[in-house]
Amino acid sequence: MPHSIIKQAQYSVHWIHQLIHSVFTNQQGDGAACIEQLLPLFAEDFQMVTTGGAMVGRKQVEQLFRSALGSRAGLQIHLSDLHCVWQEGRSAAIRYKETHSQDQVETSRLSLAIIRVQADSVQWLYLHETACP
Repeated sequence: MPHSIIKQAQYSVHWIHQLIHSVFTNQQGDGAACIEQLLPLFAEDFQMVTTGGAMVGRKQVEQLFRSALGSRAGLQIHLSDLHCVWQEGRSAAIRYKETHSQDQVETSRLSLAIIRVQADSVQWLYLHETACP
């Protein structure tokens, strides 16, 4: 794992989306195991604003992953434009664009994640997603 706070936070954006892709596609049959890897990456008090404007917590995110296991075969997730917009102490805010492609339909969102980097772990504290037109 990279050493600087910003690099570790950016790495976690890529890693968490690899796990999410595995959950949604379950291509290797490892989606359920990936959920168990995903959950510790979200702080107990994690909050997220969805593209639809709903505020959800860690429990709802866990339910989403469990109910979506293998539901999006053929999904591709592409991340771009990762940029640190704030860093203080062991936390950073990373903005990125996330594009989902499936069955020739493409949707994108701009996201801002606040991520805390500890010596031996990285946890997401907050995520705000905005759908791109």
